[in-house]
Amino acid sequence: MKSCPLCATKLKAIPIGGKVRQACPSCEFVHWDNPKPVTATLVPLNGGLVLVKRKFEPFIGNWCLPGGFMEASEHPEQSAAREVFEETGLEIEINRLLGATTPGRGINVLILFYLARQARGEMKAGDDASDVAAFRKEELPENIAFELHRKMIHDFFELMHKIK
Repeated sequence: MKSCPLCATKLKAIPIGGKVRQACPSCEFVHWDNPKPVTATLVPLNGGLVLVKRKFEPFIGNWCLPGGFMEASEHPEQSAAREVFEETGLEIEINRLLGATTPGRGINVLILFYLARQARGEMKAGDDASDVAAFRKEELPENIAFELHRKMIHDFFELMHKIK
C-alpha cells in the first residue's frame, strides 16, 4: 500500500507501537498489515490422509492438505469445512484444532490446522483442486507443496504409528 485509502496522501514509515509502520502523515490511518487467516484440515480416510493436487499457483501440480483463506466474518471451523467440501466433495465434522502457526519468511498468513472426520460425501476434485486422493504414509507423493503441510502430515502419521 502506497497511498492512504482515506485521504490519498502518500504513506510514510512512522514508528508506532514499537515498530515502523506505513502510516498517513495527514490523517490517523495506519496500514497494520495483519496476517490473513488460513485453514488447513487433516482428514483421515481409508487408512490414509486426504490430499488435493493444486490446480493453480503457487505450486501448481503439487499436493497439499485441503484448505484456504477464511472469508469475512467466517468462523474458522466453518472455513475449514467449506474449504474441504469445495476442494474434495467431502462433508466433515471437526474433531479439534491441532495448532496455529505462521510459515515466516515474509509469508503473512496465520494457518489454523484442524483434524476432522468424514461425515458424508464422496471424494471428487473440485474448486481449485485438479485431483484428490487419500494417501497412506508409504504412498505419500514427494511433491507436497508447503513445508508446514509436510510437517503436519509427518506428525500425523508418526502419531498414528505410536497409537497402533
